[in-house]
Amino acid sequence: MYHHRLIHAARAVAAAACILLALATAAAAMPADNGPPTKRNAVATPTVVRETVVRPGASGPTTLGFVVIGVGAAAALLGAGYLGARIATRGGRLHAG
Repeated sequence: MYHHRLIHAARAVAAAACILLALATAAAAMPADNGPPTKRNAVATPTVVRETVVRPGASGPTTLGFVVIGVGAAAALLGAGYLGARIATRGGRLHAG
């Protein structure tokens, strides 16, 4: 009798876990500022300005990484939507026991 309720609850928890994992993965993919903190002097000192070429570091996620993250997030959202719709349409047939 309670088997159906347990299955519905497990599906809802699994859908929520998929969404949370997709969000956590996307949040971890954000670039971080790894440089040392800049020091500010109260006295203005003359500086020599040279042109430097700034290149992105190789430690960040690549385009393929972002594609995999996007596909995972889309799959999690579609799975959660499917499970939510299925639970909503079949939720009226609970057996009291």
